[in-house]
Amino acid sequence: MQDPSDKTNFYIEPVEIEIYLKKAGTVKTIIKNLYIELIDEEPKLEFSRKLFTHFQSMDEPIDLIEAQNYFPEIILPFSNSYFQFENLYVKLSMHFQAAIGGSIDSWRQSLYLTELLMKYEPTIAALEILGDFHTYNLNYIIRKLNRADQTIALEDSTVAYLIKRHRKAMAEKGEKPDPEFEKLVELWEYNLKERIIY
Repeated sequence: MQDPSDKTNFYIEPVEIEIYLKKAGTVKTIIKNLYIELIDEEPKLEFSRKLFTHFQSMDEPIDLIEAQNYFPEIILPFSNSYFQFENLYVKLSMHFQAAIGGSIDSWRQSLYLTELLMKYEPTIAALEILGDFHTYNLNYIIRKLNRADQTIALEDSTVAYLIKRHRKAMAEKGEKPDPEFEKLVELWEYNLKERIIY
C-alpha cells in the first residue's frame, strides 16, 4: 500500500528490513513504515450504543468515572467488574481531563493506561453492558496524537491486535489482502520472534 496522504486514521509501526549489499559484502538496515488503519468499534449492546453516542457527541474518550455521573446505572456493574483496578480508572480519568485541557503528555499517559487495562478484558460489565470501550479509546487517543504530530510506540500485543482488526474488517468487506501490507506484517512478526529469542 502507498503511504496515505492523511495519516490521522492510521497507527504507524516502523519495521526494520535488512538488505544484503552483495558488492560491499555488508548488511544495511532500512526502516519502512507499516500503516495499520484504525477500525472503529461499533457498539452492539443497547446501553453501549448510548454510552458511545454520549462521548462521541462531546468528542471525548469514554471515561467510565465521568460516565457514572451521567449513567448511575453503571455504578454497580463498574464496581463489580473493576474494583481491583478502580484506582487506575481514576488515574485514567484524571489524565483524560488534563489531555482534553491540552496536555500532550496526558494523552500519552492515557494511551499507556488504556493498553494496560485492555489486558484485563473482557469483563462481565464490558460483555453485558459497556461494550468494547477500550478499543474506542485506543483509536481516539491514537488519532489525537497523530493530529498533534506525535510519534507513538505501542506494545507489540497492541500492534498485533490492530493488525487483527484490520484484517477482519478487510475480510468482512470482501476486499483482498494488500500484498505489501501483508509482507510488512510478516517482517514485523519475524522481527518480533527474533527479539523474543534474543
